Amino acid sequence: MKTTFLKSIGGTALALLVLVGGMQISVSGQDDKGHEDAKQQANNRRPSLVGVWLTQVTRRNCDTGEPIGATSQIQNTFAKGGTLLETIGPSIFRSPGNGIWKREHGWNEYSFAQRFMRFDAAGLFVGSGVVRAALTLDETGDHYTSTATNDVLDAAGNVIASGCATSVSTRFSME
Repeated sequence: MKTTFLKSIGGTALALLVLVGGMQISVSGQDDKGHEDAKQQANNRRPSLVGVWLTQVTRRNCDTGEPIGATSQIQNTFAKGGTLLETIGPSIFRSPGNGIWKREHGWNEYSFAQRFMRFDAAGLFVGSGVVRAALTLDETGDHYTSTATNDVLDAAGNVIASGCATSVSTRFSME
């Protein structure tokens, strides 16, 4: 009986070892395949809007498209997940912008909307501004152009003025 019991334990142990060993080989093979698939996807992946962008904004006459005033320098950060942060130069009249973005048609067309707060010379809140833009990323993924509309709102949220703008942007990189 003792021998039968030991044979049965030994057989069970051997079966478990074979089973676990087979699973290890199977999982190991899946890992390699998964790694190869990820590598292939990375090679085929198109550039994304995610990143930091150095942007030149030109306000324009909405009817004629003619430039109005000087070109502004801003920095936009598009985060994975669809949020946006606009950084501007020092200003007592407005805050940086915060917004959302999404991919539109194709791999290189996007849109975003952002909002900023407006202040008077005394620093009192007088309203906000909302910018809505459509942009196209170039094939390199390192430049985009955009067209935008903007609304100026009073403190109650009523639109009191509107405008148009275009921009050209270059991706900030460590190089």
